[in-house]
Amino acid sequence: MSENNKHTALIPSKNIADEAGKRNTPKSARKGEPPLHMTEDMRRLSTPWSISMARAKQIETSDLPAGVILDAAAGSGAQLIALATELKRPALGIELDGNIAVLCAANMHVASDGEEIQRTLDRVIIGDGSDAEGAITTYWNSLRKSGTRAHPPIAMLHLDPARPRDAQNHHIDEMKPSLKSVLSSWNEYLQAGPRGPAVLLDLSPRLGEEQQMMVEAVVETIFPGVPKTWEWLSQGGGRIDRLSLWIGAISSKEDRRCIRMGSKNILAKIEGSSSSSKIESLNKPPPFGAYISIIDPALIQSGLQEKWLSKALKPNCGHSWLRLKGRRPILIHTDPLNEDDEIEGFVVSTGEIIQHRLTPPELHSIDQVASAASRNNIGKITLRCSLDPETQPTLQRRLDKALREVDGSKAFMIDVDLERGTGSHKLYIICKES
Repeated sequence: MSENNKHTALIPSKNIADEAGKRNTPKSARKGEPPLHMTEDMRRLSTPWSISMARAKQIETSDLPAGVILDAAAGSGAQLIALATELKRPALGIELDGNIAVLCAANMHVASDGEEIQRTLDRVIIGDGSDAEGAITTYWNSLRKSGTRAHPPIAMLHLDPARPRDAQNHHIDEMKPSLKSVLSSWNEYLQAGPRGPAVLLDLSPRLGEEQQMMVEAVVETIFPGVPKTWEWLSQGGGRIDRLSLWIGAISSKEDRRCIRMGSKNILAKIEGSSSSSKIESLNKPPPFGAYISIIDPALIQSGLQEKWLSKALKPNCGHSWLRLKGRRPILIHTDPLNEDDEIEGFVVSTGEIIQHRLTPPELHSIDQVASAASRNNIGKITLRCSLDPETQPTLQRRLDKALREVDGSKAFMIDVDLERGTGSHKLYIICKES
């Protein structure tokens, strides 16, 4: 450890919590969650408690060797606290920013059960997470000063590095601290089981395939031959909310996993290997009575859509992918999807085709759209087509108002490209939800 890279140990305690309370009032994001000290900036960047706990519950305690759960860039400590609480292990957080480190230590104290013996080993280290020797020495010295002679090893490493804000894409070298520096520095202190050390990397969901391969190359260089599982997580908002890499002892038997989260728990999970899909073009309007489903884009990004299809469709059910990119991947199929939570979790909307329209909904034509819908006993249409984002809310409100008195089924409207000999144009399709 260099002279310019000192570390300081904080012991989670009531005094630390009182000091943090002077700087920031603890708040629970949702009912039933622990009240945590966070600035607005920290709250925006912190992993939601429900996701933190869902991740922790995926790990079997028996998969981990003895030791401490380490977070080398702890921030608020939410993910570290969830892991340590669920796995019943001591927690060691490292945070470069001293003010944030105080809040992290306070959060450890607030969220802990004082009767748990492992909580006496909890610490937050102010310093550089990529300096393993300096940090672990400071940790062990702090334990010794508190009367604990043990030198507990690291059972699991979690890392959620900072990255450029609001960037649509970024290079892995822009992560701070860098993956390579942290993993290589802590390698000698990580306990390893039959499948290698336990490492969880929390990465930007905007990382493309090339960047993911670069991450894998870094991991392979430091942990040769260790199994790895990529995980895509969605909360159903038409985007990928979390991307993570599970390494070694906490990896799955499969190399890819996709998860659909509800408000508190995992709604659906699928694992497997990536496979490609073919997009079909429509050269005529799809038949009434066929079905269209809008699929969660996280499933497509994970490459597990064909594995999902094998479970979602009845044998000999005709189907085609009409769109795979963007926020609304579209599948057309001859029969309804099989009813199963693991299938429905990755479906945004599904329904039977009942109407075609050649023009998009506009303010002057909303009454026509509503009138046609009411004749089909439709009392609610959700606009899921590509529209001007400035006018879509107004169109949706007008449509809702026009159908307010109709006691009918729910439906949605999507747009697809219809290929003709002279080019293509949009076709707007209304589907009655199942």
